[in-house]
Amino acid sequence: MKLKKVLTGVLMMLTFSFAQSQERDFDGIWTGTLKKDDGTTFSKTLYIESGKAYMVTKNEEGKRIKELHDKDVTTKHGEQLNFLWMNTGGVWTETQSYSLVWISKTKLAVLFFRNVSNEDDVVDDNVDNTNWNYTATGYLYKE
Repeated sequence: MKLKKVLTGVLMMLTFSFAQSQERDFDGIWTGTLKKDDGTTFSKTLYIESGKAYMVTKNEEGKRIKELHDKDVTTKHGEQLNFLWMNTGGVWTETQSYSLVWISKTKLAVLFFRNVSNEDDVVDDNVDNTNWNYTATGYLYKE
């Protein structure tokens, strides 16, 4: 009976330890260069706080701040974090998606896609849209 309790305790500790080892800390400011399918590159900075990702912009003083949007969605599980950003108005609709994989405490792998739909000419009282998109990959590094 005593052995059964010890084994149960060890099993519970291992289960807890395994569960804890799967969760990674993504919090921080992450910056890097992403390469599009056509070979061009662009830089990207994301701010992650308490497991929630934000786009980064600059305020009037030129300081970086996190953008707050009501359409942002962040899902985090284990070693992956997915961030979906959508614009909130205008004549276009845009979605940006970031699939982030924790490589180390200072490096994240990124699979990115951007999809944009713009209002086009009005023809016969109907508004048609144009669409363009691209994907990119790369790494973000913790500052």
